[in-house]
Amino acid sequence: NQPERWVLRLFLSPSTLSLGSAEVDGAAGKGTEAACGNYDLGKGCTKIFDPVCGTDNLLYGNECLLCFQNLQRNTNVRIKNRGMCQKPSPRSNSAQN
Repeated sequence: NQPERWVLRLFLSPSTLSLGSAEVDGAAGKGTEAACGNYDLGKGCTKIFDPVCGTDNLLYGNECLLCFQNLQRNTNVRIKNRGMCQKPSPRSNSAQN
C-alpha cells in the first residue's frame, strides 16, 4: 500500500498573485528568466513564501506565482532579484526643478 499523501495547492486569481501595481508587460528584456518548466502550473502553486522581485517591480510570493501570472496575463516578466523588491531612493520620487 502507498502511504496517503496530501498536497496543498493554492489557486489565486491574477489580481492576488502580486503586491503593488505596474505595467502589465514589465521589463521583459532584463533580469533572469524564471524556471517555469519546473512547475505544473495547471495544478497551482504552493504557499511556500520564497519571494522574488519581478522586472515589473512587483513582489511575487514565489517563482511559481510569477510564472502563473505570466501565463494568465500572457506576459514575460522575469526575475529582477530573489528576495524583496528594493525600495526606490527618495531622489527618484521627488520632482526635480
